[in-house]
This record gives sequence, C-alpha cells and structure tokens, in this order.
Amino acid sequence: MIYLDNSATTPLTLAVKEAMIGAMDVFGNPSSLHSAGLEAEKLVRKAREQVYQALSIRNPDGYRIFFTASGSEANNQILFGTVSAKNYRTPPRIITTSSEHPSIAEPLAVLEKRGIEVVRLSTARGEIDLDELKRAMTPNTVLLSIMTVNNETGAVYDIKRIFSLAKRINPSVITHTDCVQGFMKLPFSPETCFCDAVSLSAHKIGGPKGVGALVLAKPLLTAKRVSPLIYGGGQESGMRSGTENTVGIVGFGAAAEESAKRLTAFCEAMPRLRESFLNALPDSVRVNTPVRYAPHIISLTLPRLRSETVLHFLSAKGIFVSSGSACASNKKGSNYVLPAFGLTDAEADTTIRVSLGHATTEEELLVTAAAITEAIDTLIRS
Repeated sequence: MIYLDNSATTPLTLAVKEAMIGAMDVFGNPSSLHSAGLEAEKLVRKAREQVYQALSIRNPDGYRIFFTASGSEANNQILFGTVSAKNYRTPPRIITTSSEHPSIAEPLAVLEKRGIEVVRLSTARGEIDLDELKRAMTPNTVLLSIMTVNNETGAVYDIKRIFSLAKRINPSVITHTDCVQGFMKLPFSPETCFCDAVSLSAHKIGGPKGVGALVLAKPLLTAKRVSPLIYGGGQESGMRSGTENTVGIVGFGAAAEESAKRLTAFCEAMPRLRESFLNALPDSVRVNTPVRYAPHIISLTLPRLRSETVLHFLSAKGIFVSSGSACASNKKGSNYVLPAFGLTDAEADTTIRVSLGHATTEEELLVTAAAITEAIDTLIRS
C-alpha cells in the first residue's frame, strides 16, 4: 500500500498506540476526586502540556487548551460561541475566506440565516488581498476566521500579517485560525501570529480520530467573549462539558510530542520529495501551485480524466490519493475551494490531491508518478 492521503487522516504511530494502550488501564473519570479519577486527570493534564509545548507557547498562562471531539467541533465552537456570547445591538460581522473547510463554511451559512453578516474574502491562487480585508473590516466585525493551510490546494495564508493588520484596524476583533492542516506541518505558534483562537485535530498528526482542541487566549475567557457549545457537567473548565475522552486525549498528547520532535526533519524533507515527484510526472499534468504553499499538499489537474476515474485506477494498484477534502467528497457539487482558487468546474472535476506524510518515501512517489502516467496513457486512449 502506498498511502498519499495524509490530509484526510494519518495512521497511528507506534508511540501513540503504546501511549493509548497504557491509558486504557486508567479507567477513572478525570472529574472524580478519588485516586482513580486523579490518575486519569493527571494523564489529561500531561497531554494538555504536550500540546502546549508543540504549539511553542512560551507563556502557558496566556492561552487555555480545551479538548474537543474533533477539529470540526472546535471550529463550530468558536463560531457559534462568539456570536452567542453577547447581545449585539446591530448584526455582528464575521470575516472569513471563500476556501475554508466545510466545518467553517457550513456553520457560517447557518449563522447567515440567523442574521449574522458574513464576508468571504477571495482566495485566487491561494492569496488574500489585504486591501479587500481592509474594506471588509468594520467596528461591528467580531470574528476573523482564516485557515492556516488550505486542505485542498496547500495554500499557506499569511495569518501573521493578516491578523496583525486586522488588530490594528479593530483591536477587539477575535482572530481565529483553523490550523488542522498546518499544525506540526510547519512552524507555528499562536503567540507570534496574533491568534486569539486556534482549532486543532489529532488524527492529522499521527493521533487518533475523535479528538481535537480549541486553543483560546485567556483575555477571551476573562471577558466571556466565547460561550460553550456543549453544556452539562462543566468539564474543561466549563467550556466543553462531557466526560473527557482520556484515551484519545493521551493519544493526542503523544502525537503532538512526537510530531514536534520530527517537525524540522519533516519541513526539510517535504520540498525535496515534492520536487522529485513533480519532476517524474508527464508534462500534461498541471500543478496548481499557490503563491505560498505547504509542500506536503499537492494539487494536480489531469488531462481529460475525471478524478474519480483516476482514484479508482490508482486504488486498484494499492495507491491512495483523493479528489479533495474527505469531509466534502460525499456531497455532489460540493467543491467550492478549487473554483475559488481559479479552476473552472471542469478542471476541478479532473483534479486530484496528493498529500504526503512523515513516512512517505521518494520511491513511493516515483511509483505513484508512474501509475498516474499509465492512467493517462491507457484511460484516455480507451
């Protein structure tokens, strides 16, 4: 098997498996005050610290990490939690982009129906126009949500520059980034990027599915500017009720620690692997390269071949890639990211995504390039 769909999910690493297996014997509820509960709470606390360190947060008192069931939940939490935290005299405005993950795009569509004003910045060639942002910023803009790395094109948005500009125009705006595809794939810290809120997911970095996190700056909590999405027993300091998924959280912490150790090597290897792969592809394949990009995500438009056809061809050879976001692939006509990037609908329908992981080898990529060449040669002729 050659697995090149790491933007959809990643396999559990051995270290993560071992950490989770060990945590399975700690069955206590982290909220219980007896020794079994305290033992579980200690594991959750350690995992929280591991994620803090992976985020390069120098001042742990400046941010609070709340574990969730997914990155999607974290995104929903910041959107619905922001608009419901206060009573607004005039409809609040949220600024985002035309290329966000469905877990941002779809909740915003719901909020629009409830009277919230939503402005979507254009993302042609994976770039955000700062003048367009300046025009969109208003005194009633309560939230600016822009992803760090686009999950389909690999576009890297300069959130440090964007959020810094937004804060200068409106110091009270909450700046949020969906960092699910950027976390442990490129150097990142909310402290240096002017981030008030960050969404993360464990299963994109070698951790388990079913666990994510929302990182919030302490001033947001002090001013009660984000309300809970799930109410109940008051876990996670009241921000996210529900008994903690101790085993999953332990896996998240272990994955964050392990990924942080190999981040430098990952960042050094990806450009080389990307170049080797692209050089082996036929000239008829177009690479959709953003202005700024994360090298581990590669978008390819193929000549006159529907992406679904190519996916089946490659899958039969044990090679797994995708045609876009796994969270949108089951919805017909749902790909809005590639047209926003600049592709026609026809081109979007012939585009595949190859996403590399820490275990990806050059040999695997060369085999994949040869298989894509074979698909073009045989399927077009047939």
